[in-house]
Amino acid sequence: MSTAPRIILTRQEQRNKIWHQSLVKAGFQVWDLPLLRFAAKDIAPEFFTTAYDWILFTSPQAVDVFVASGMTTHTAKLGALGAGTSAALAAVGLPDDLGFAGLDGAELARFFCQQVETPATVLLPGAAKRMADPRITLEAAGFQVCELPTYETLATEPDTLEADFQSSDIIFFCSPSAVRAFTGAFAQRPSCVAIGETTAAISRDAGFPTQVAQSPDLNAMVRAAGCEPLTTSLEIES
Repeated sequence: MSTAPRIILTRQEQRNKIWHQSLVKAGFQVWDLPLLRFAAKDIAPEFFTTAYDWILFTSPQAVDVFVASGMTTHTAKLGALGAGTSAALAAVGLPDDLGFAGLDGAELARFFCQQVETPATVLLPGAAKRMADPRITLEAAGFQVCELPTYETLATEPDTLEADFQSSDIIFFCSPSAVRAFTGAFAQRPSCVAIGETTAAISRDAGFPTQVAQSPDLNAMVRAAGCEPLTTSLEIES
């Protein structure tokens, strides 16, 4: 795969590992450029004692902070947004009772409303800054919802990032935050693949030549980059 571009991974360092391994095994050159970092937030005492019917985790980081803080699920059933979040639950011995497979919080909320009857209480551990969904859809359907901020996503300090871009590089952007962190650190605008339309809109506005993955997974990102899909098994764990 000597003609393949070098792929630049921009997710947080701890989230890049499996993608990096899969790409290297497939013969790609890979550069880890973690543009974002997570900062765990303190959790208010009342969350440790309150029981909920459902807990819907919207990111792997929310799972990590929830478990590290010593919180327990009590008798709640659990759901996850995306394969990565479901895998994070499995890694700490927690089930994914909902079995949702979709793209975003709005889809998660719609699926949940189809599967679960009201009344029910729902806890949403996730980022401190988040989109309106899934909360707005769940509340409109009659669920009692409480959001639990578990972490902040911060840009990596620009002076800690290297800038050794090549003309054939392709950047993989998995969030609008990563795009903004890149533009805050570098003047270059290499070609990129966005994991979805929300991220793609931000990257286009910032001047990146942009392709969009058809689904939020590594194989779709590779295809959007104009390369052959991976034949290794690691990428299914991403």
